[in-house]
Amino acid sequence: MTYEKLVEKIKKAYAKAEATGIDGHKAIQLNVRGEGEGALYIEVSDGKFNVQPYEYYDNDAVVTISSKVLIDILEGDVNPEDAFVEQKLHVIGDAYSANLILSLRKVNTAKKTYKKAVEETKKATKKAIEAAKPVAEKAVKETKKATKKAIEVATPVAEKAVEETKKAAKKAAESAKPAAKKAMDETKKSVKKAAATASKAIKAAAQSVKEDQEASKVEKAEAKADKAAQKAEKATAKAKKATEKAAQAAFDAEVAKAEDNLKKAAKKAADKSEEK
Repeated sequence: MTYEKLVEKIKKAYAKAEATGIDGHKAIQLNVRGEGEGALYIEVSDGKFNVQPYEYYDNDAVVTISSKVLIDILEGDVNPEDAFVEQKLHVIGDAYSANLILSLRKVNTAKKTYKKAVEETKKATKKAIEAAKPVAEKAVKETKKATKKAIEVATPVAEKAVEETKKAAKKAAESAKPAAKKAMDETKKSVKKAAATASKAIKAAAQSVKEDQEASKVEKAEAKADKAAQKAEKATAKAKKATEKAAQAAFDAEVAKAEDNLKKAAKKAADKSEEK
């Protein structure tokens, strides 16, 4: 490290330092030996530090020190009092002021604290993850077991519900058969009745024609026969609609009943699943 770089490093070190505990004006001259050899001074006035690459004769103390020990002190790795006792630095003049100025700036203390906190956080996080792994694995296993058990419990209930639904549907179909048969029988009767009525009307018309040979009476008889035939057709259509309506009503009633039974079965299955 050159002298110029050393001075620049010390200036940066004291740029944000707070001169608390130092009243008035104090100044020390540093005579650096070894790498970056040279003289400079550190001055404090009105609570602010000033570092300059000159000798300072009006000083409170002269400190002779190596650049390595100086940097170690500024970075907080070495205490200036310990360095003095171990004779890693020499002081001529006011040793208290020299110690005060050098002790105020420990460049990497905050950096080291932060780094240490980061390392400790990493270790704590890693430890927490390691500690959480067995718990998480156990939770996963228990969840799988619980899910499997729930499925096993729910399967018979679901199968039973399906069977009950099938039975209800089959029962509804069976129940609908008599109603449908009855409707068909009634339809057949209505059609037969309508046909008989039409036949009578035709016979009556033929008899009228036979008894009265006049053209006007024949026409009236034919018209009456046509009306009778139309009436028969309407009766047949009406009977058919009545049959379809009756069959549909019976079927809807049975389907509604089957759906109600299905809902009850599903609810019962769900209640049993929740209880288990």
